Amino acid sequence: MKKIIFLTSLLCILTFSAFSQEQNEELTFDKTEGRWTNLNYVNIPILKILEGKDGYVVIYQKNRTGVGSTIIPKNWAKGTKEDPRKLKFRNAKGNNTSYMTIVNNETAFQRVILTIPMSKQNSIWGLYDYHKQMDGLDKENLEDIKL
Repeated sequence: MKKIIFLTSLLCILTFSAFSQEQNEELTFDKTEGRWTNLNYVNIPILKILEGKDGYVVIYQKNRTGVGSTIIPKNWAKGTKEDPRKLKFRNAKGNNTSYMTIVNNETAFQRVILTIPMSKQNSIWGLYDYHKQMDGLDKENLEDIKL
């Protein structure tokens, strides 16, 4: 009886190893340069977001020292087939995980993704004076960001 169990288990092990070896050969992918993309991105930590009437003021942390700020128009969140949207929001799971992702196609600006807590009760959100006009709402990209 022990010999039968031993032979059966040995046969199963050899069968599984043969099938797994064949499966690994099928999972190889051809890497062709025609399928590569020219997209690149930069993640920047966000310290504060001030919501205004027509846009958002994003205060971000620079690489070395200091902080910077930029204005993102609210109309970037709306898109059409001809002009896709440039602003996307993602819900952050934690309170301290807010960051801004700037996606570029080679050197051209593609879109900005704000990963932030969506609850306006969070301390990262603030209000910009609705009576003041924001400067820079007519811009087309985020070239003013200095890291």
